[in-house]
Amino acid sequence: MRPKPTSVRYNDWRQVDVPPADSFEPTDPVSVVIPYYQTPDKTEKTLAALERQTYPRELFEVVVVDDGSEPPFEAPGEVPFQINVARQERRGFRLARARNLGARTAAHDILLFLDSDMLPEAGWIAAHARWHHVLSDALTVGIRKSVATDDVDADAIRERQGSLAGLYSSPPVAESWIEHYLSRTDDLTSKDDELFSAVLGAHFGIRREFYDAIGGSDESYRRWGQEDRELSYRVYAHGGLLVPMRDTMAWHQGLDSNRQAKRRSSWINRGKSAHRIPHWNYRSGTPGRFFAVSMFVVTLDARRLRADQAVRRVAKVLADPVHDLVVRVEAGQTDDDRVEYIRNELGPDPRVRVNPTRSVLDEFSASAFHVELPGSAVFARGLIDRLEAELDDAVEMVSVMPDSSRLTITRMWALHRARRTGFAPATFGDVRSVPATRLRATVAAPAQSSGDAMLTKIVRYPAWSEVVGEMFRSNRGFKRAFRAAWFAANWRWRRLAYGLLAVCTRLSRR
Repeated sequence: MRPKPTSVRYNDWRQVDVPPADSFEPTDPVSVVIPYYQTPDKTEKTLAALERQTYPRELFEVVVVDDGSEPPFEAPGEVPFQINVARQERRGFRLARARNLGARTAAHDILLFLDSDMLPEAGWIAAHARWHHVLSDALTVGIRKSVATDDVDADAIRERQGSLAGLYSSPPVAESWIEHYLSRTDDLTSKDDELFSAVLGAHFGIRREFYDAIGGSDESYRRWGQEDRELSYRVYAHGGLLVPMRDTMAWHQGLDSNRQAKRRSSWINRGKSAHRIPHWNYRSGTPGRFFAVSMFVVTLDARRLRADQAVRRVAKVLADPVHDLVVRVEAGQTDDDRVEYIRNELGPDPRVRVNPTRSVLDEFSASAFHVELPGSAVFARGLIDRLEAELDDAVEMVSVMPDSSRLTITRMWALHRARRTGFAPATFGDVRSVPATRLRATVAAPAQSSGDAMLTKIVRYPAWSEVVGEMFRSNRGFKRAFRAAWFAANWRWRRLAYGLLAVCTRLSRR
């Protein structure tokens, strides 16, 4: 049976009908991808732990990706499962590229990524795989504990009956911040929009088709840290289901070392992640910043607007205090001159797309929100901020304008999930309805439908009422107008004074 896409509300993985662990009968093969760099002793123990898996050995393979180790990794002579080795040149810390190479090398559709210093319990593969038998877009999130394993060899791991925990002489150390986060979010089933932060890259599972659809791992990360967070964010942004694996464990060999160096490396990578993760916890709200992945995508329906009206509406959106956005202008094709005018005015701005050819989900797949503005809407400054506030933790907010057009803001993950399932975004969470008056939005008088009228009104001189209105709408415009009037008035008085002075000078000379 082909796995189906997620159709639950929010991230409530408890709604999914998954076979219980004790009655699960696997049918789909699995590829275990292990990025490796100069840890031969630890990797030997990791492979020994994989020999103990309850998953049928004919249904899984192991792909070890060597990130330029010296000496290179060599597969052990005898293992009871298929093992393949891929190798890439050493060009810094390239964990992300190693994962992508492993995914391309893998022969099967279910991918389980495992660090080379992890010891998975016997039911580890089965615990991950049973979710990927029924879901096509899930990310199974591993839980780990660190433990000293220097006094444990590969043979002891291979021959151990029962849990590996009985082999360790020292008590394990859990990731306390993850435990706290899982507890606070009820095991990632709450409506929080930062659930992706709980994902660790030590071991996780995903289907190849979904891994490729989100773009795989970001190979621009060349330092330790943040690459797992960025990958899990894209899973979340695409509407994937995050499933914490409480029913299995993988043990990290040895307590974390070089904490200070790792913390510094992660701090350096945080700026890179700020450009890729559009969340307030990861990027600055300082006005003027522009990021690689915008938080808001605003689509303006300008098909029935005059060209000058369309330009002014876009300018107002770009001037919003919430600056982290791009604007898509659907200008239509009713009049070539009109569209060319709009394109000449707005096209060179990197934050604007005029008549985009790609859909929102294809061009801005990792953005957080999609705002749709009807062409008739006239709104006050600060609309985007008010929309996000009114959305709160819902998946969509709708405001019906006086002319029955709709002004909406929708979470992008719900739109992705809707496209995969064919359901409406409202299926996946709450929808809020807000009066237009509360958003300080209204509608303008309908524009003339004639293409010539929609263009020729651009060159008319503005009425005095429009000039005064613009002065009072903008403090800067009012200040400029006042300064110009002051200089003009003073210039007249100066001319009169100079004139009187010249007359007096001439009379005195006579």
